[in-house]
Amino acid sequence: MNETNISDTINKLFNTSTNNYIFIYTPPKVGSTTLVTSLRVSLGKTYNTIHIHDEVMLSVLTGINGVKINDIIHFLSNQEKNIYVIDVYRTPLERKMSEFFEKISPYHFNNTSENISKYSIKRISDRFNKLFPHIENGDHYFDKYEIDNPVPFDFKKKYTIQQVDNIRYIKLRLCDTQLWSSILSNIFQSDIVIIHDYKTEDKGIGLLYNKFKAEYKIPINYVEIIKNDKYFNFYYNELERNQYLNYLYTKTTAEFVHYTNTEFDFYMNLCLENQYINDIDMNHYIDNGCFCTYCSHKRKEIYFRAKAGEKKFEKIIHREVINEVKNEKIKEINNKIKLGINQHNKFKSNQFSINVTYK
Repeated sequence: MNETNISDTINKLFNTSTNNYIFIYTPPKVGSTTLVTSLRVSLGKTYNTIHIHDEVMLSVLTGINGVKINDIIHFLSNQEKNIYVIDVYRTPLERKMSEFFEKISPYHFNNTSENISKYSIKRISDRFNKLFPHIENGDHYFDKYEIDNPVPFDFKKKYTIQQVDNIRYIKLRLCDTQLWSSILSNIFQSDIVIIHDYKTEDKGIGLLYNKFKAEYKIPINYVEIIKNDKYFNFYYNELERNQYLNYLYTKTTAEFVHYTNTEFDFYMNLCLENQYINDIDMNHYIDNGCFCTYCSHKRKEIYFRAKAGEKKFEKIIHREVINEVKNEKIKEINNKIKLGINQHNKFKSNQFSINVTYK
């Protein structure tokens, strides 16, 4: 373990010095951006909160190679920091759909969202079904956290928390989003407000995505894949599994022959060669984690607006917040100048007016 590289990575990842760190360390498309924004807005700079999927993303964020996310977590733990590592489980079909649509434009069809939105659901379904078993369905709590004995999911509390040294590993489920506020408020002993962020439905491809979800028929052999999925059986109890599978059985169609491993590898290489966007969007969160005075004020304003029931929020992007403050100050100065001119004109009018009294 290269401690210098780890220390440099930490300095590039986090904006403020604190003993409290939250790693939203999840696969893509499980609701993790909602967690990031909710915790950043609710906890402010009392916690350093980072959103990370894998080491490739870590390298892009920091420009440093060869450092593992677990290295950072354990390094901070050894320094007696309070560490929270959060993962989220999402049901297989919905997660695969969301992940597929996330890259449908630059990756799967190499076309604009506007043009793809004109495609038939049959065409979209055919491509999705060819890829279905190969679309990622791993679980970070099992596969990435390097925990020897993951504890069973607590179906009563609707979350699991497992402590190893100074690290608290937390597992949530996306189906319990309506309970996240109370769950997280209890864990962090602070009033957490949930702000839903970065939904596929809200993107340019959103109308097609909603139509696909409504009309898609799942091949019967894919229901069997889900039925035997080890993560599905771990995070859903028997009643929940039966309810979910019964729902899928109402949307089934004939068996489908998907890509073989060799065919999928060829497809992946072709997509990588053809894709025209290969960037991580650094500003897709509502709250990007800046702790300057102005962004902190904006964060507090959004927190209370969310508490009051608002659902839509502008992004907290430093340069935009600064421009907003500048515009408000300019407006304030102009109003003062205007008021001063009006008062001056009124004074001149009064000074040179002649009052004539007739007796």
